[in-house]
Formats: sequence, structure tokens, C-alpha cells
Amino acid sequence: MTMIKRRKKRKDRLHLVYMLQVKNLAYIGVTYVQDKSPVKSLRRRWLKHVQRAMAEHHDWQLCNAIRKYGADAFDVTIVHTVRGKTNAHQVERQLIKQLKPRLNTDIR
Repeated sequence: MTMIKRRKKRKDRLHLVYMLQVKNLAYIGVTYVQDKSPVKSLRRRWLKHVQRAMAEHHDWQLCNAIRKYGADAFDVTIVHTVRGKTNAHQVERQLIKQLKPRLNTDIR
């Protein structure tokens, strides 16, 4: 019987720092790139935001904005592509401090 060796998880996989905008409101977030497809990865993350807003009824600024304006009103854009989770979160925090987006409620 042969053992199958599992590949060691990469700690430096690609991440996206993205921005969601509607009217004069913005949200900055981070997600990882799945299957070498940044656009599909961002779409997957955006749909998760929309699903949470519509089904889970959270009282978060982003969820409230999605319910108020509708998902189609948002512009969803990739701001940076960053290698490594830690680096991506650093870029996200820098952008949040710099731009002060009103839909980010967990500001550290």
C-alpha cells in the first residue's frame, strides 16, 4: 500500500484587494484568487456579499447598502493583486486608512 503525499499548502498564494462602490459609498476588502482566475474569484466574493445581505439580514453598513441600492448598482473593481495573505491585509488596511470608506465597519 502506497501513501499519497499531499502537497504542502502555499502560504504565498495570490490575493485581491477589491473595492465596491455605490453612490459616494465604498467598501474595501480582500479575497484569495481561486483557480488562477482573479475575475471569477472577485465575482465569487461579491456574490457572497450579496447572498449575506439578502438572506442573513445582517445590520452591517455594506449589507444595508446592497439591500437599499440593489446589487446591480455597485461597481466592483480589483484595486491590487498581492502575493500572500499578510501582505494583502496590510494593503487593505492602508487603503482603508487612506480612503476612509464608509461601508467598512471593522476598521483596525
